[in-house]
Amino acid sequence: MRSPLLALVKKDVKGYFDQPAAYILIVPFVAVLSYVYFNSALLLDEASLRPLFTVEFAIERPSLPWLLAIFVPAATMRLLAEENRDGTLELLLTHPIRGWIVLMSKFLAGFLFVAFAIFATLGIPIAVETAGDLDVGAAAGQYLGSLLLAASFVSIGLFTSSLTRNQIVAFIVGLSATMVLMIMGLDIVAVTLPGRLATLLQDLSPVTHFSSVARGVIHLRDVLYFIALVSTFLSATFLMVRGRTLSHRTAQYRNLQLGTAGLIIVSLMIGWSSTAIGGRIDLTEDKQFTMSDATADLLSDLDDILTVELFQSKDPPVQVSAVLRDVRDFLEDFADSSDGRVKLVHRFPDDDEDEARKAQIAGVPPVQFQTSGQGEFQVTTGFLGLAMTFVDQREIIPFVSTVDGFEYMLAARANKMLQQQKKTVAFLVGHGELSPPSGYTSFAGNLSDSYNIIEVGEVEDAPADLTGIDVLVIGGPSAHIPDATVDEIRRYIDGGGKAMAMINSVAIDQGRLFALPNLNSFAGFAEEYGVKVEDDLVFDLQHNEDLPFSTQLGSVYLPYPFWMQVPVIDKKVSGDVESVLLPWASSIGIYEAARTRIEVVPLLETSAFAAIDFDYGDVSPNSPVFQQVSESNLVQSLMGVAIAAKDANDAGFRLVVVGNSLWLSDPVTQRAPQNLALGLNLVDWLAQEDALAAVRSKVVTERDLLFEGIWWFSRDTHEAIARWANVGGVPLVLIAIGLFRSARRRKFGVSLYGQARSSLGRGRTSDGGGSSQDSGGGSE
Repeated sequence: MRSPLLALVKKDVKGYFDQPAAYILIVPFVAVLSYVYFNSALLLDEASLRPLFTVEFAIERPSLPWLLAIFVPAATMRLLAEENRDGTLELLLTHPIRGWIVLMSKFLAGFLFVAFAIFATLGIPIAVETAGDLDVGAAAGQYLGSLLLAASFVSIGLFTSSLTRNQIVAFIVGLSATMVLMIMGLDIVAVTLPGRLATLLQDLSPVTHFSSVARGVIHLRDVLYFIALVSTFLSATFLMVRGRTLSHRTAQYRNLQLGTAGLIIVSLMIGWSSTAIGGRIDLTEDKQFTMSDATADLLSDLDDILTVELFQSKDPPVQVSAVLRDVRDFLEDFADSSDGRVKLVHRFPDDDEDEARKAQIAGVPPVQFQTSGQGEFQVTTGFLGLAMTFVDQREIIPFVSTVDGFEYMLAARANKMLQQQKKTVAFLVGHGELSPPSGYTSFAGNLSDSYNIIEVGEVEDAPADLTGIDVLVIGGPSAHIPDATVDEIRRYIDGGGKAMAMINSVAIDQGRLFALPNLNSFAGFAEEYGVKVEDDLVFDLQHNEDLPFSTQLGSVYLPYPFWMQVPVIDKKVSGDVESVLLPWASSIGIYEAARTRIEVVPLLETSAFAAIDFDYGDVSPNSPVFQQVSESNLVQSLMGVAIAAKDANDAGFRLVVVGNSLWLSDPVTQRAPQNLALGLNLVDWLAQEDALAAVRSKVVTERDLLFEGIWWFSRDTHEAIARWANVGGVPLVLIAIGLFRSARRRKFGVSLYGQARSSLGRGRTSDGGGSSQDSGGGSE
């Protein structure tokens, strides 16, 4: 037996696609979404669907949620209003079909039509996938959230359609209802209302509950909210429909009223208490918005309020808008998961003098960005940094350039503030090394803010005592280190110690600018752990520093290839430092046999315009070695590396090796402050507890939108195909489907008309023959 529900749904869905109005709605919906999305995505260069599903309101950049708020009332206005106008609803309810079946058929038909319109945008993620690594899990969550939002809007549209016989009135009322609900969730509205009232209204808005879904995180509270919203309006619609056939004085009608009122109350309670409902699924491939267990444990150890102040621009430059969005999302989850231990404060210093003063006091400066507008480059400033305060301690992140490693930065700083006792960083001295009072004054001074700084070396005939230290810094030995001290260092590292070894394989006479081998460089010790600091000097012909040199004409600034600008290639260990200045540095190699027992993290690598001087000697700015370089001699070289034990039996040692010690010296860090930042980050990485290893190793994949050409198409052609296949191609396909169905219906209608006319003609002929016979018979 055929289900009456399915029969009614099929009839109503067919009714949608048999009308030109369906295509008049869907075609602009898809075209506008595609056009706006590609304009935003190509500007952000991000392989993400966030611009498509954002809940941020911008008239010039309408997103799917806001277009749905217009599209759905237009799509649902006829569902019951047309039945009321034609009087077919009462006729339908007199049949032996339950009222809820009629109601559900209307709801499902409207939902399926809207779902079809949403899925008509699937060409967008397909196009993005051809040009970048799209997060498929997040995209699936975003489309699932869109279906939930669509279902709630359809239920609202169905309710408003039941209130009137006029479709236009139903559309206006439905549009007003959805827009009011959406606008209630906007911050621009919330700031004009008292705090408690603003919070209550935002909790009842679909914007609040869709925002997390739009980034690929499905919260149970959000799902329950949408279910409650749909149930509420369907119940109200059922009350309106049944009210036409039931006496308002009957107990059945009063029970129906009570049930509807109960569902409305439940919906309100779910909306207002949603923050207390736990449970969620992070569908992003990198689990970007799921905190590591180590971070959760850290939050549970808080015995006071941790205040996180996010300094941000209200209208952020395009270079950081995507980063700001992700940072804000993560911090909100960070605070929500803390059981009230973390207080998140949003500050906007770009247009508020008081907030700007707070940013200055906190140490979060404005950052300048170049933007293009009106045919010329313009410079804008923006804020994206944060300050963390716990009791009387403060940690800052002056500028957040990427979400990669952001959780680690938060956890590491919170962990540092929670420590009751500072860790100890020891500098090895007595063998020609640079030390805190001699060469590393600035480096050690900055370290002293977070660590106890000591010096260790031989005392009389006793070896250096490494007991109780957390990080050992070896700053370029140039004299023999006694075997007893070497054995002590070896025992320290093999026992799980952490060390930064800066090795000078080549000694530089800075007065004569002449290089000699350093026979006591300590390079042999690094080889025991699989790292070889080569006996050479690396120089870069393009990425180098201009230094003053004395000439016959006086002091002249000349490019000096032996002082290289070397890119930082790892962010987890090195933080946000982009490059460092390395003077007179040697290249580094890794023994293949050692890779089975150590984990290697390359830190510093030269550009492709670097070369190696194996026969060093003259290191002047006019050294003949620069003229002897050909293109075949250019080679990228590894200049710094971090290693860690793979085998649990190695007790978890960590070692950083750099082929130079002067890069952290006072003269160099004054010229290149980024060197100091990298040195501090490396010590932080070495000093971290194992509990934060999982946080540190968590990486958020960078998903750049790069149209590099596909198959035989060029880059520009690839981009044009991706854009216009969605902006114009999909709408044209929909128009073709509409024309095909229209032609088919017309042909079917003509066929039916022809059959009916033929039958009518045969009937008339039959009637005429009978009359003649009757006449003839009568005459006889």
